[in-house]
Amino acid sequence: MRPIPALLMVLVLPALAACNQVYTRQPLVSEAREQGDPELRPGLWKVGGEGGDDPLQCPFDIRKSRRDWPACAGGVEVRRGGQLFVVSGHDRAEAGNLRLVDGSPILLQLHLHTDLFRDPRVPEPRDTDNPFYGWTYAAVTVVRTDAAARITEAQLVWADCGPPPSHDGPSASHTSHPFAGVAMVGNNCLAKDLDTVKAALAQSARTGKPVPMRWIRDDP
Repeated sequence: MRPIPALLMVLVLPALAACNQVYTRQPLVSEAREQGDPELRPGLWKVGGEGGDDPLQCPFDIRKSRRDWPACAGGVEVRRGGQLFVVSGHDRAEAGNLRLVDGSPILLQLHLHTDLFRDPRVPEPRDTDNPFYGWTYAAVTVVRTDAAARITEAQLVWADCGPPPSHDGPSASHTSHPFAGVAMVGNNCLAKDLDTVKAALAQSARTGKPVPMRWIRDDP
């Protein structure tokens, strides 16, 4: 079995595994990149930190050729136009599309390609009203750019529904105090407009843990 779906979970949307995520049923900004908006430098990216902050829990040197990566290793390939691919040592799968919108902080809108999760032996899920089938959002803080002003290192904070719960139990997967304007749907929440998303991002920045990401090389 290919490890790609698991890599997608921990690399592209590390925060979704914990639920409590803001999403929308339709994109709030155009999918096509507009001239003047920020751009991630195309190529291979590492998402997540080192040691205990490594989402894969797989010590390896991502700078090595992919054929030399261990089986547990993975990375993210960014292409022009916002296409995202998850790559392992011997495989590649299209994961979704992102759009960056200039601002302070920069807004990231992400839509996954759910075909990657589908198993032809399993019926289609009835519940598609969740972040995997919608659009999710993060605030991007730029750490470093290249000579062409393309982003080569950044930190992401995903839009949460509210402060993380401080207790265990069945309700520990989502907040008990949703931010203003969001509507809880199961363990996640819907935002009605871009202002609601931006307000949730501003508050999430105070409670959420930033996810580091950095460009490694042009050729994945």
